[in-house]
This record gives sequence, structure tokens and C-alpha cells, in this order.
Amino acid sequence: MSPAAITNVPAESDWLCEGCGYTLNGLPTGGNCPECGKPTRESAADLRTLPIWEQEDTGSAPHRFVITSLAVIFRPNSFYRSFATRGRREQSAQFASLHWAVASILFAVAAWVHMDWFLGMIRTLPMGPFVQWYVVIPLAVTTFLSLLLTTYVAARLTTWEATYRGYRLPVNVVLRGLDYHAAHYLPVAIVAAATVIGYRIALGHSPLLVTWGTTYLYTLCVEVVIAALYLFWTYWIAMRNTMYASR
Repeated sequence: MSPAAITNVPAESDWLCEGCGYTLNGLPTGGNCPECGKPTRESAADLRTLPIWEQEDTGSAPHRFVITSLAVIFRPNSFYRSFATRGRREQSAQFASLHWAVASILFAVAAWVHMDWFLGMIRTLPMGPFVQWYVVIPLAVTTFLSLLLTTYVAARLTTWEATYRGYRLPVNVVLRGLDYHAAHYLPVAIVAAATVIGYRIALGHSPLLVTWGTTYLYTLCVEVVIAALYLFWTYWIAMRNTMYASR
């Protein structure tokens, strides 16, 4: 990669083709991209709008939160393709904080139940076989702060990498995209909590299931790998559909 590519980043005011990133400045909206042939009207800035969560006149906050979350989780391509990337972060940051909080509580409960099971299996430990419920609080706080820090680090690295490669992904655009990407932590947290709690409930009804401990641990390991792939895949969907956005 030549040093020139590092500074060859389209300006914020440039109109880009959303198919290939070619600069469309001066071309009519009814034409085609000279580079890839995509109709320029499909890259019009007015096709991007604020998410429902940021449209306060469309319903109550819980309603807007649920609708937006469902759109992000189940239709990420459609959501980010019509997502207005420019704008203030107050509301998108609130959306992220809510999802981080819910996911952090679920992860913390799962960790607590898992630790309680593990220490119950090793009864020779001096600290005892059981973990008090209030350990969930520091676990949830730590998880929330970790998600917050991870998001900011990922945003900075994404902007740095994009700039190096000549893509237009300002840090504020990336952060807005990652704010809504926070919704994808919810299914991961639900699956993790359901696996851990489900095994403990099943173990309570049938102690013979203690022999399934290895299978349970392997299941958690597989879920960690799948979760990492899922979160990266949805992150890439978000960035791919916003890197050429002109609004």
C-alpha cells in the first residue's frame, strides 16, 4: 500500500456510489455509476433516514426501542443500508447503553450460576461451594464497562484501518453504527444465560445429569466461538453498509 493511499480519503461532502465507493459528484441522480454501473439513485442521500428509535414522534420510547432492536437483530442489512450515519450520538448512545445494561446483567447472572456450579463441584476449596448472589453486581458493572471500552477501541481501530485503506469511516459514523450494533449482544447473552441456568435447573431435577458436566462445558465453548463469529459478522454488515454513506 503506497503512502498516497493513506490520505486518499473522500471528503465528508462527497457523494459516493454505495456499490463501489466511486465519487459521483456532479452526476445526475438518474444515471449510473461509471465504475460499477449501479444506478446513482440507489446511492441518493435521502434514502437514509434516522432509525425509529431516534424518531420521537413515532411512538413511546419502549415501542421505539423494541422496533429498532428487532430491525437491527433480524434485518441488519436493511437497517444499515437505510441508516443515517451522520448526526448526534446522544440517542444512539442511549440505545447502546440500554442493550449493554441488559446484556451485562444476563452475562453476570450466567457467570454467577456457573461459578456456583463449579465451586459446588470442588468442595475442597476453602472459600466454600457457593457464591453469594450479590457477586452479580460487580460482575454486571465490569461487563458493562468492558463492552463500553471494547466499543470505543473497536471504533478507533476501524477508523484508523479505514483511513489507511482510503475508506471514509469517520469515528463518529463508526460509533453510531456500533451503538446500534449493541443490540446483537442481546441474543448472545440470552443464549449464554439460558444454557447455564437451564443446565442448573435440569441438574436440580436430576442429579444424575452431573455426568453431563463435560458436555455442558463443551457447549459453552462452542457458543463462545459462534458468538464471536456472529458479532464480527454483524459488525462487518454495519461497516460495509455505512462506509459509502453520504448521509
